[in-house]
Amino acid sequence: MVIWRAPQSPQIKLNTDGSFDRDTLIAGGGGLIRDHLGRLMLAFHSSFQAVSSFHAELLALEIGLWHARQFSLQIWIELDAAAVVTMISSGGLGSWQVQHTLIRIRNMLKDLQYSISHIHREGNRPADHLAELGAATLGSHIVDEGTTSHHLLALIRMDQLGYPSFRFS
Repeated sequence: MVIWRAPQSPQIKLNTDGSFDRDTLIAGGGGLIRDHLGRLMLAFHSSFQAVSSFHAELLALEIGLWHARQFSLQIWIELDAAAVVTMISSGGLGSWQVQHTLIRIRNMLKDLQYSISHIHREGNRPADHLAELGAATLGSHIVDEGTTSHHLLALIRMDQLGYPSFRFS
């Protein structure tokens, strides 16, 4: 069972996800920023060029960090990509294809008080939904509680209420 948890005030929470289809090379990402009550502050989805799913995850994180630091310098980053969490936490350089993205992310993190953790995909459903939109829709899109879809609002509300997501091995 996987449950999304809200951050403690004054921290905000950033959940991101990337999407990459190696057959079509279509990539996108998305994410959302929520407050200590789990309320949506901002959500985004974007299409972009990536070389791998790992790269798509990093690009989504980079966009999410750029938006999140507009709200707070105290951020809990939660991703369903364990490899990205490990790479950021360890200070690893990554492959030559992603090094520039990692450098930009680390430069943003220098100015923040942050923690980073992994959540299973089932607990990251709103960000997963936004990543799919990013891969399916050209351009960059920003939404808030008043302009987002009922589907995304329902996923966020389920997280706020502590509804579990089930993980089957």
